[in-house]
Amino acid sequence: MKALVIEDRTAMSQMFCGIIERLGVETKVSPTISGALEDLELFQPQIVILDTSVQEGTGMSFLTMVTPVEEEKESRKERRKKLEGGPSILVIRTVYELVPTDCPFVKASLVRPFTAEQLTEAIKQLIPKDRKKDVPKLFEEAESTNPEVELARRGVSYGESYIFFEERPIVIQQTVQVFANAGYDMMLVTSVRPKVARERFGLDKGAEVFTLTGYNFPLGKMIQAVQDFINSKKAPLVSIGDLDNIIEHCGVDMTLRAVQQIVSMRKKKTFTLLISVDGGLLTQNVRDLLTGMMTEYKIE
Repeated sequence: MKALVIEDRTAMSQMFCGIIERLGVETKVSPTISGALEDLELFQPQIVILDTSVQEGTGMSFLTMVTPVEEEKESRKERRKKLEGGPSILVIRTVYELVPTDCPFVKASLVRPFTAEQLTEAIKQLIPKDRKKDVPKLFEEAESTNPEVELARRGVSYGESYIFFEERPIVIQQTVQVFANAGYDMMLVTSVRPKVARERFGLDKGAEVFTLTGYNFPLGKMIQAVQDFINSKKAPLVSIGDLDNIIEHCGVDMTLRAVQQIVSMRKKKTFTLLISVDGGLLTQNVRDLLTGMMTEYKIE
C-alpha cells in the first residue's frame, strides 16, 4: 500500500514516515497543497495523512479540493465509483478545528499532540477490510514473546556494537524498541527535538536524549554525555540513528574518531551501541572502517 503525507515540517514528516514505513507501507511527502493534488494523481496512494498546519494553516483546503462534486444526472453507481476511487484520509488538526462533514474520504482525525500508538490506531481505521492483508504488520496480534527471545531472533545481543546500513533508520528503530521492551536503559543521540526522537523510536519519556545542535555539532560534549550515561546506568544502550547528519556537519574523520571513542568505552563498562547510516552515501573505505569497529547488522 501507499501513503501520502502532506506536511511541510521536516521533523514531522520524518516522524510520520518512520511510523508508517515500519508497517510496511510505502510513503511519499508533499509539502504543499498543489503538490499533494498532483501526487494524488501520480502516486495514487490509498492513505493520505493531512496535517492542517501545512502552508501556514491552510491544509483544510485540500479536503475541499478533493471532495467529489455531485452531478445532477449522476447515477448511484457512478457516485459509488467516485467514492471507491478516492483515498482514506487521516486529518491531523488542532482542538479548535472542525473536520468538514461533506468530504467522504475522511475516515479519521487526530488532535495534536498525539503519540505514536494513537497514530497507529488511527491508521487502522483507514484500511478497508479487503486490504488488511496488504499491511499484516498493522493487524497482527501483539507478540507475547519474551523480548530477549526476539533479540535472539534478530541476531543481536546485549553488550555488542552494531552498525546498520540503511537509507532510512527503520530497522534500528525496531531493534531499539525491542531492547526497550526488555527493560534496558535507553539513550538516543540525534539532531531532532527529544519529543520527536522518542516518538520516532517508540520510547517513553524515561529515555534520555542528547540533541546535536549548531553548525558544527559538539562531538566532545556528545562523547562526555554518552560516557556519563553509561557509567550511571545498570544496563545502558546508546543509539545514534542519523550518523549521516553528523558526518555532514563534522566531516568523516571527526565522526569516525568520535565513534571509535564511544566503542572503546566498552573496555570499561558493558553497554550496547546501535548506529544507523545510509551506506550508499559512504565510500567503501569508510564502510570498512565502521565494520572494523562494529558488527554489521544484516538487514533482510
